[in-house]
Amino acid sequence: MEVTRVEQRAYIKIAVLLGRNEMECHSKFVEALWNSALPYRTVEWWVGKFQQRCVSTSDEQRSGRPVSVRTDLPRAVIQQLMDEGRRWTLLELEGK
Repeated sequence: MEVTRVEQRAYIKIAVLLGRNEMECHSKFVEALWNSALPYRTVEWWVGKFQQRCVSTSDEQRSGRPVSVRTDLPRAVIQQLMDEGRRWTLLELEGK
């Protein structure tokens, strides 16, 4: 059975409420999940967050460029240019 990272964080949150430390949490993960357990440093980080009264078990939003943006607009523009004339070079397409 797979246990997700968010589920492991929820366990850490409850364990912190019960007064357990990062070493106890991590040892329980390793005992139950073996290689799927969160690394000790990650457990340590989340224990610290929950001790500071952080309430969310999900990742915080980050500013900046998204991991990936996929639209068909650039593909459509390139396809249209290629349909007009097959002799376009990559440098010419970059300039359009």
